[in-house]
Amino acid sequence: MNPFELLRDSWYFFSRNVGEIVLLCLPAIFIEAISQQGLIAWLGPDKSQGASIVLSMLFYPVYIGALIIFVDSRSHRIRLKPRQVMEMALFRWPSFAVLAAISTLLIMVGVWMLILPGVYVMIKLAFAEYLLVLEGKSPLDAIKESFELTKGHFFTILSCVLLVMGPIWLVDWFAYGALGDSPDPVGTVLLESFNSFFQLFVSVTLYRMFTLVTERATEQ
Repeated sequence: MNPFELLRDSWYFFSRNVGEIVLLCLPAIFIEAISQQGLIAWLGPDKSQGASIVLSMLFYPVYIGALIIFVDSRSHRIRLKPRQVMEMALFRWPSFAVLAAISTLLIMVGVWMLILPGVYVMIKLAFAEYLLVLEGKSPLDAIKESFELTKGHFFTILSCVLLVMGPIWLVDWFAYGALGDSPDPVGTVLLESFNSFFQLFVSVTLYRMFTLVTERATEQ
């Protein structure tokens, strides 16, 4: 699979449906960003790191779950109402939150060992969310199957992630430099919301790859 073709197809879908993606995902992203700043103001930057990760794991399954359901329904020419999408996402929220917690722990352990093991684990977990949300797998089964499905596709997934995240990281570097050592909370909320929203494009790209991989696995 060509990473550039995957990104081209995914961008076509993302750009054509960006209005509905904004309505589905941006409110939760924005509330998360505000909550993170409130947490920092309450606990302080040093003591809020652990709580910040927990807070992210509460919000992340809501908007990513909604995005996955939306993309999958549109890919199958099914037009669900936003309320229906959110209801389905919230139904999956408990198991998705468990998956997010396990995935975060595994990636942190990998990063603690060295950076490369953390990157390896992150890529091998790339399809776990789709298996859980779309196929109803348990968190552990989704992780195991993701490790199997990503065999032979590691560098394609890594390339797609880096091609999308590279520009976002570059914007981060310049923006946080402009905000200074004591960033304005409003500016930080806007920047974090911007980053999280455009990271949704990674999920759309990985969904496209997930469907191609599972189709090939079914044919074989």
